[in-house]
Amino acid sequence: MSELGIEKPTRETDEEDQIAHFMQELLAGLPGGTATLGVRHDRSGTVFYLKPSNKKSAEFGIHYDGCVDVFFGSGNTFELDGNVDELLELVRPLALAVISGRCEQRFGFLGVRGKILLDGGKVYRCTDYFHPRLYPKTVRYEPYYNESGKP
Repeated sequence: MSELGIEKPTRETDEEDQIAHFMQELLAGLPGGTATLGVRHDRSGTVFYLKPSNKKSAEFGIHYDGCVDVFFGSGNTFELDGNVDELLELVRPLALAVISGRCEQRFGFLGVRGKILLDGGKVYRCTDYFHPRLYPKTVRYEPYYNESGKP
């Protein structure tokens, strides 16, 4: 609190605002009705997510609790640590790849392996364990919208 009784913004609040602005920019770059932006607060931080209208597209989001955790689909998370400005520049191509449908998840017996294919052929992979599944399957996600701009 300042001398005037006004709460000073914390570094964490500023960074949450940056993430919120980033997610709003992503949404603004999409045709209307393609996705919605959601925000929820839980015990461990704030979750910002894009929920696509196309049910065969992957949700994309960022969980912020002092660190930036990027997630997509139904269970894969990339944990990132560092300066939020720099991290958001790394996250942008990941988000655009998910929005473009260049991601998939392999649900195996003990875990989920996620893959995001960036422009230029670079691939980001992550594995989350202890998500047992009796019947393994691979889900290849669709783009948020097709060339005509329809979901």
